[in-house]
Amino acid sequence: MGDTLGEADLREGLLRGGRIEAVVVVARRDPDGGVDHVPYLLPSWRRGYVAIELFRGPGVRGWRDLDRLLRFLRDDMSFRLPVSLYEEDCPRLARLRSVLPRSAITKHVKADATQPPEGMDVPEAPPE
Repeated sequence: MGDTLGEADLREGLLRGGRIEAVVVVARRDPDGGVDHVPYLLPSWRRGYVAIELFRGPGVRGWRDLDRLLRFLRDDMSFRLPVSLYEEDCPRLARLRSVLPRSAITKHVKADATQPPEGMDVPEAPPE
């Protein structure tokens, strides 16, 4: 499915010795003010970031509770590195346009050529 991967496939990849190299979480706000946190993972056995597909039907899995998402990443996916969190319309997210799937980017995100403040962590694309 291109830019998504099932949770079972992720678990199988980890059991086969793979690892998750990076995670970017995109916070999507709904009209009622709720937030859905959608993680995009960079598995070592695939090229590019992937979202976790829904078990049934189209779409990607999201978490309303950021703490539960972090527990899932730490406990279930064994991911111990820092996690970057972006609002869906954050200009800094546009820097990841080449590695994030299109579904993570909205038409409202514009590329921002300014440099981030000194000391600010900005995820980089993995080496090719």
